[in-house]
Amino acid sequence: MNWKNKAKRLFGNRTIHLQGEGRFALVTPCRTPAFSLWPTRAEAERAKNSVRSCGGDCQGVSFHYIADLGGAA
Repeated sequence: MNWKNKAKRLFGNRTIHLQGEGRFALVTPCRTPAFSLWPTRAEAERAKNSVRSCGGDCQGVSFHYIADLGGAA
């Protein structure tokens, strides 16, 4: 299974894949649940730290998180 399909299975079919490839997912479970994939945790963390507003109702990045798809069941 590729990372995008694994993420869709874990986060739900209505979650939107925004960009990227890799085993680390930056997840924004806000008004429109979405994820982007990154090859390294460091890149995913940089992406998370660069988000100023996701357009959702979370008022910032407090609900955004990084998931390691390689460690998920």
